[in-house]
This record gives sequence, C-alpha cells and structure tokens, in this order.
Amino acid sequence: MKFFIRTPQQRAPRLGVLKDIDNRPNVEIETPLALLHTQGGHIPHVTHEVFKLVSKDPQILQIPLVSMHCFRETMTYYDGTISEFIGSTNSLSCLTLHDPSNLTKQGHHIRNKVPIWTKQGKVLYDPEMYMDIVESFKPDMYCLLSDGDTNMTSAQKRISKAVENTISLSRQCLERHKKSVQLKNTFVICPIAGGYCLNAREKCLKALLADQDELNGFLVDGLHNNGPEVEFLPFEEVRGVVEFTIKNIPPDKLCSMQGCWNPLNVLKLVQLGVDMFDTSYCRILTERSAALTFSMEEEEGSESYEINLRQSKYAYDFTSIMSSCQCLACAKYSRGYIHHLLTVQELLAPVLIMIHNIHHYLKFFKKIRECIENDTLSELEHLISDQYKSHQEKILSGKVDEEELQGFLNNMGDIEF
Repeated sequence: MKFFIRTPQQRAPRLGVLKDIDNRPNVEIETPLALLHTQGGHIPHVTHEVFKLVSKDPQILQIPLVSMHCFRETMTYYDGTISEFIGSTNSLSCLTLHDPSNLTKQGHHIRNKVPIWTKQGKVLYDPEMYMDIVESFKPDMYCLLSDGDTNMTSAQKRISKAVENTISLSRQCLERHKKSVQLKNTFVICPIAGGYCLNAREKCLKALLADQDELNGFLVDGLHNNGPEVEFLPFEEVRGVVEFTIKNIPPDKLCSMQGCWNPLNVLKLVQLGVDMFDTSYCRILTERSAALTFSMEEEEGSESYEINLRQSKYAYDFTSIMSSCQCLACAKYSRGYIHHLLTVQELLAPVLIMIHNIHHYLKFFKKIRECIENDTLSELEHLISDQYKSHQEKILSGKVDEEELQGFLNNMGDIEF
C-alpha cells in the first residue's frame, strides 16, 4: 500500500489516495478519511453484515491491540490475515496500540516496554512481543510501538522519557520490520511523541526521520490519553504542536491523528494537514444516546448539531432522526420508536443510533473531500462552527432538558472538572 497526493498543494488542506494494495489492485481509498473504529474487531453495536447496509465503499478497520490481545495465541496458529479472522474479508486493517474511545490509564512505565490495559489486566509489550503480534495479524497498516502517555499536564521528565522510549521502541520495531517477509508491503506509521513541548517533538522527529525511507506515514501522538475528554479539547491548545509537527514531516507522507475529535476540530486539523482520523467519536455519541444532526448544506437547515433521543420530548415524535439522511435508521424508524427502545433498554436502540452516526460521519468526510476539491472548506467550517457553538452555548446556559444534561455528564466519565 502506498500514499499519493492528488492536489497541487503538498501540505494542507489536501486530497490524497491510498492504493497499490496487495491482492486489491483496483481498490483506492481517498483521504482525508476516517478509519472504522472497532473493539475486538467489530464496530461497536454494529456487525460486519449490518455495516454493509451503511456503506459498500472500501473501508479500513482500526484494530486496537488492547481489544485483540486475547486472540494473541490463537492468531499464531491462524494462516490468514486479521481481516479474515474477524470475518471482514472485504475490509483493510490498521493495527493500533490503544483504544481511542476509552481512557488509557497513565503511569506504570518500564524501560523498553509499553503497558496496555486489557480485560485480563495490565500487559507489558516490548518490541519483539509486539512485532510477533503484527506478523501474526498481517495488517495492511500498523503503527510502530511508542510511548504516548503524555498530555497537557505532563511534567518535563515524563515527556523526555516518552521521547526516549518512543525513539528506542520505534527503531527496534523498524529493524524487525525490515527483516520480515510477512510485512514486506505493509504500510508503516511512525508515532511522533513529545507532549506539548516543541523541543521534545523536534528531538523525536530528528531521530525518527533518519529512517523516513522505510516509513509511509506519521502519527501525531502524545496529545491526550484517549477517551471522551478528547471531544472537548480546545483546538487552540493543540494547534501549535500539531502545526509544528506536520511542518517537519515530509509532505509526501500520510499524517494521522487518533481520538474522539469533534467534527469542528476535524475540519481545523484537516486545514493543518491531517489526512487520517477514526470513527471513535461515533461510539462516544452513541453511548450517550446522541445522534448527529448537523447540516453540511445551507439549505438543509438542521434544528441542532446533535439530539439526545432519551429526551421525553421525542416519545411521540414520528419523524426520522434527520429528514435529509438516507441511512437505514432514518429510512425505516422514527425518533419516537428509538426513544421507546432506549426507555426499555432494548439492544436495537444503540444499533440504530450507531448506524446513523457512522453514516453521517462518513458522509461528513466525503463532504470534506468535495470541499477541498472545490476550495470551499472554509464555508463548511463556518457552517458547522455555528451549529456546534450554538449547541455548546445551549448546554452551558442550562437550556437543556434534564435527561439531555444527565446523558452529557454521564458521557464525561472520569474527566475531572
């Protein structure tokens, strides 16, 4: 698999394409794109068969190792790829370390090892153990092992350790990659650590760019510890670090960021040059019974950026989630029916909400690509910004139903205010 830039501008905003994929010469996936976030190899609440009703376009599944560790031994005896193992033979796969939709525990650092928190507890991965997994999974893309346990509050000592560990871990993984027959044509993404310290980022970049010929893309890592709090990260806090990192990455390489970034921040990050995100934001919304309803066209005139279907006002609302949406949930079910399903705790409720959210989110990325091509991305950003800010002001001013506010607070989980 290789990454090619389609637009004249090498930096941002730009259009690109992933192609020359082994055994799939006719498949091309356009960027900017969103990886389909999975847990245990499946999109939360949605099976592979149901997703075919959402989209028939080629997709890349994000496979977090933290949710696949339990299959480690099994995969050593399996001859196929991880996509075949999970029953999604038509999808490509991208192996990552942590689950961006769940808060990653901090601390527990050991030299030359990275902790991941599985259902069975803490597991320490060193480069050899990690590359054993990568070779047995045979993903189409994967991220090198790194220490991304930093955020806005991290001390300088922790940041320095994170950079040292990331450089050492990535180099060891890359050496193994060069010798691997199974990973000969696999797309390699190199993480760049350093928290919010530009000097630390520069040190990490200089060390890892020495092997840039072996790397296909870069991951801007270490800005957060994943989980719902990423949705509310102020863009101005991350802008300087992302801008600096992308500026020093070779322009012909793919640039990736993980996390539950809200659509407004996605647009701003695309403006800086980020090519690849994930759909973990859709899972966060679905867990709080919220459906995306922001409009991408002026004439759509959406009532709100998102709606919470647990609110009692939707009990007798027989309209679809969004009148302009063509997804399965909007075509066949009403807000009132989904509200009823939520009230009686029927498992179909999150399935329908997730179907709509993923459909809307993928449509959003398609719109981003169209706007880049037509040079109208700033208009889309302005349109969504107005809707998002209006929604946030409504929450902060207290002009929300008690059910909606409670759902919003529940979604925040372990975030400290």
